[in-house]
Amino acid sequence: MGFFKKIPDRPPEGTSVRDEIKRAKMFGWRDVIICLLIVGFFLLTKNSLGLGSYGGLAPQLEETRFGITGLDGNTHYFTYVDADSIELHDDLKSFDTGEKVEGQENRATLSGIYRNDAFGEYQLHIQKKLNYYIVVHNADGVLVFNLESDDTTKELHRYIMELRDQQLGNTAE
Repeated sequence: MGFFKKIPDRPPEGTSVRDEIKRAKMFGWRDVIICLLIVGFFLLTKNSLGLGSYGGLAPQLEETRFGITGLDGNTHYFTYVDADSIELHDDLKSFDTGEKVEGQENRATLSGIYRNDAFGEYQLHIQKKLNYYIVVHNADGVLVFNLESDDTTKELHRYIMELRDQQLGNTAE
């Protein structure tokens, strides 16, 4: 006979076709419920796995300031006009992140306070797989971050610089 169990051509004695249809529907619903449970579990755990909004990082784009919420849930803001510089870099692979002072990491994201020779202690919130990142110097220190893709990071930098130029122009009048 082998490994496979022979399936009878007819339902077992004492069961009707109607009973078999009910049984088949019940097993169909069971499979749907199992799939829903698996999807629900994935949705609940995606941020901790680095699969949430931008690897768990959440951008906060406002008219006068920008913030990035790290994996720890804290949001780090900078005001466009108060930033000493807002630079776009394209060499994340060669960027020395230094050592983690305090923060969280997952397979896709570095998030928290880091220390390196270039910046001292600074805020780092990046997707490791990307090349582009933004460096903001202001009175509070240095903030280094990127978003979901290199294109999104470049577009955000362009938009922030437009807002900054516009606000600096408005304050100079």
